[in-house]
Amino acid sequence: MPEITEIAWFPWKADAKDSPENAELKALGPELQARPGLVASWFGHPLERPQSGEFINLWESESAYQSNQSSPLYTRLKSLSSALIDGSDPNVTPYHNAIAFSKPFAAVAAAPIVQLSSIFLPSDVDKAAFEAAFDKVLQHLYSSPPDGFVVGTHGWALEEVKGAKVFAAASGWESIEKRLAAHEGIAERFAEVQKFSNVVEVHHTAFHKTK
Repeated sequence: MPEITEIAWFPWKADAKDSPENAELKALGPELQARPGLVASWFGHPLERPQSGEFINLWESESAYQSNQSSPLYTRLKSLSSALIDGSDPNVTPYHNAIAFSKPFAAVAAAPIVQLSSIFLPSDVDKAAFEAAFDKVLQHLYSSPPDGFVVGTHGWALEEVKGAKVFAAASGWESIEKRLAAHEGIAERFAEVQKFSNVVEVHHTAFHKTK
């Protein structure tokens, strides 16, 4: 069974760091890291929103991921995290999903900068046609990689978001400067992919390994 990569992003309250809920979360750390089926985990602050936090958990299988979702420990984790979320902007909401990536996420996470992209597609999208268009982008990327590109992976999310299917792509880069310098060439190649949807969320994070 393929590994499952769980991605969670939260906008934090300004005083979250000093809250009792955060202290309790830190105390739960060893127990959270010892959850059955958890292979590795990472944490980072997206460059675009440094006040927010992004958590990545790598699970050995979908069943291990689903078992965690239904556990009392996860319920406690959600409760404590909810108390730390900044809900002042209705247009900025937490994000949580799980991805069946084509290649292990660990190699991407090890790069100095990780770009995470989520493409939100109609629920009736022709997945085969979309994947064919995306594969053409990959063929160009790997045949003539831009300066600073390290490695990439992609895959479908297990859950729909507001009725949309989600296709995720993650790529590792040597620096944010090199990723931004490569933008124009990559954007041109994505024109065919964008015919399927122009609803795309992109951000960049420097992760550190927590397990």
